[in-house]
Amino acid sequence: MSSKAEKKNIKNNLNRAGNEKNRSGNKPTPKQRSELIVKRLENFIREGRSDNGGMSFKRWQEMAIHEFTNAILDAEQDEKNDYQFMTRVIAVGALAFITIGFWGAIVAAGVSYDRQLTAFILIGAGGLLFLVFGLWGLRRLGNHFLSGRRRECLSRIAKFDHQLAQLDVELRKRLREIEQTD
Repeated sequence: MSSKAEKKNIKNNLNRAGNEKNRSGNKPTPKQRSELIVKRLENFIREGRSDNGGMSFKRWQEMAIHEFTNAILDAEQDEKNDYQFMTRVIAVGALAFITIGFWGAIVAAGVSYDRQLTAFILIGAGGLLFLVFGLWGLRRLGNHFLSGRRRECLSRIAKFDHQLAQLDVELRKRLREIEQTD
């Protein structure tokens, strides 16, 4: 039973910061970003340990600044990519609507030179509009699956960290027991 409760706790912790349903799927929430940065910094500290002691504070600060800078740059790049995609979708969609409206008006007025050419133009513009909305939907669907995959990976990482902490506690207890018996 503890496994189910543990999974639920991990899921609640991942969804606590920000409404996950309203976020774009390929972007981590601020809480997930911060947890990832903390895990990386914790890893730096663990790797930087030596027999003499821990990592110097100045080195840790440099690594922390580097990690935060990377996280901010990633967030800015995500925003830029989303903005470019939406701008292109809106531009192509508007172009298709204008084309359909213009040639539809020509057909309705009965002044088209060649009805067959007009029909092909309208079909092409409608197909382009269908393609734009289809690609937009596919991107949202792909982002949804990426979000789920990211949540699963983060929950596995959290579970693994919990197991490592438990092993660390058990090893310290065993070490104390061995020291007491000697």
